[in-house]
Amino acid sequence: MTLAPAQQEIVRCPKCRRANPATAYFCIDCHAVLIRRCPNCWHEQREGNVCEKCGANFALFLEAALERSIEEDSRVQRDKFLAGLGAFAQILLLPFSSLGGLLRALIARLIAIRLSNR
Repeated sequence: MTLAPAQQEIVRCPKCRRANPATAYFCIDCHAVLIRRCPNCWHEQREGNVCEKCGANFALFLEAALERSIEEDSRVQRDKFLAGLGAFAQILLLPFSSLGGLLRALIARLIAIRLSNR
């Protein structure tokens, strides 16, 4: 005698004991994790915080990923700040750089006037 397919594909939640489909990643009632996926090799397992296939510790792996994410975020924020600072410096120096072009044009005109008066 074999069990019906519906009875074969039921998994009980370890937290609330609710019957869930075998393919569910989270409990229907309490949303507890039913299938854990290794962040290193993507192996799926029902229990434990250490991968049965590659031995990766889920908590340590995710903590390292969080640290990398925080470092990347701080690098992006620093780059944004430096880009804004550079734009601000260009705006502040704009009158002086325009003044240099104006002085060159004025000197060229004075030279042209002197040469034409000779």
